[in-house]
Amino acid sequence: MNISQDIFRAYDIRGVYGDELDASIGERVGLAFGNYLRKNNSHGKVSIGCDARVSSPELQEAVATGISKAGFDVDVIGMLPIPVANYFTWKASLGSNPYLGGVYITASHNPAEYNGIRFRHPDGTGYTEGNIEIKRIFFEEELIESSSCGSITKISTESVLDDYVNFVSKKVGSIKGTKVALDPGNGVGCVIVERLFQKLGAETFSINNEPDGTFPNRPSEPAPKNLGDLISVMEKGDFDFGVAFDGDADRCVFIDNKSRSVSAEKIGIIVSKSLITPESNKVLAGVPCSMILEQEIPKIGGELIWIRVGDVFVCEELKKHNAAIAMEISAHFFAPGLTEFIFDDPLIFSLTLAEHIVKSDLTLADMSDAIPSYPYEELKFTCLDSIKFKVNDNLEQTFTSMGYKVETIDGVKIWLDGGWVLLRPSNTQPVIRMFVEATDTSRLEEIKKEFQAYFEEAVRAVS
Repeated sequence: MNISQDIFRAYDIRGVYGDELDASIGERVGLAFGNYLRKNNSHGKVSIGCDARVSSPELQEAVATGISKAGFDVDVIGMLPIPVANYFTWKASLGSNPYLGGVYITASHNPAEYNGIRFRHPDGTGYTEGNIEIKRIFFEEELIESSSCGSITKISTESVLDDYVNFVSKKVGSIKGTKVALDPGNGVGCVIVERLFQKLGAETFSINNEPDGTFPNRPSEPAPKNLGDLISVMEKGDFDFGVAFDGDADRCVFIDNKSRSVSAEKIGIIVSKSLITPESNKVLAGVPCSMILEQEIPKIGGELIWIRVGDVFVCEELKKHNAAIAMEISAHFFAPGLTEFIFDDPLIFSLTLAEHIVKSDLTLADMSDAIPSYPYEELKFTCLDSIKFKVNDNLEQTFTSMGYKVETIDGVKIWLDGGWVLLRPSNTQPVIRMFVEATDTSRLEEIKKEFQAYFEEAVRAVS
């Protein structure tokens, strides 16, 4: 079978569509998923939705066909944001006819030529160990088709969106009086973002607000460097804040009223103030996040816990710690105390920030400026999927032998005098990322130079 095992990643299946991944592979993935479900279920149904990528409808249909061939029914909910698809799956788990799980077709923030497949538990959270087992079944077992195919039913996408809007309206108060600039980035967020903000009373101005899976106006990734158009809108208008989403609308990046991007950590700190309670005061943060969390979270009664990057891993840690909130530097936000469910939802979270601003005498810029900032940089080094984890192991051995304080829950993080550095293999791309933060710019440059050299030596050592 001429299919690369590298498309099976830590928490999804992902590759260049038409090259590494196509409809025939998608159907086989669906059948493998069905065979996985068959180990513990004789019957049942699965939900499946997709983002706005050009190839997503075809891949959605193929995966649904594979699942049905394994004998399970499939409800196709169509093109909607992944938090809405997760919500729909989760809500069913509260009733008498739950889903065995869900599937979502997306390549998240990757360029337009990519696509992927993500599996969800009945509670809407993603797979970890299950992905490993599905990969094993896909490559090692003879896949079995059921003697009777399951049904494939198309559910009204609009009815799912309506249901979600009604749910959100009960979770967030009025944001009347706010003026917000929105940039869904031609992703699937276009079908609901503006509607949500206006439903709750905000005045909105939107750009890149038509779904287009070629991402013609900016990359799917809502990094500040890609948000020039939104920042320009902010500079020309009188907005309380701007917010941009990625292709499947599970990440949100904020621009303050002074047209400056606000880090995910600062947004997390600001919103944490209304979410932390004596009964639930744990705040979870991915290891690449800023050291400002170590300083600020205790001030508001929270306990900071560092965790591994990746929404599926975050959800597991949220359950373990009964945490109030979790955040990642890539702008994923989780707030189970607010939402009831555990998975990330930037739609509700961005509305909650708007509500927080409405209730405050301060602007988002005021709130952000009250929190310290340190020089921070992320670098991306190309590193083949076949060796990137060997490089990680080599770096861990090197730094441990040098006597550094080393954290290895996700890559290799080292605390240094005047800063820290993290070298972390990407779960979705053939790269190793280096995150560096320091108390001043000169120290930042020193750390970058020193540890890039260690990375290059590790690559030579394992190649």
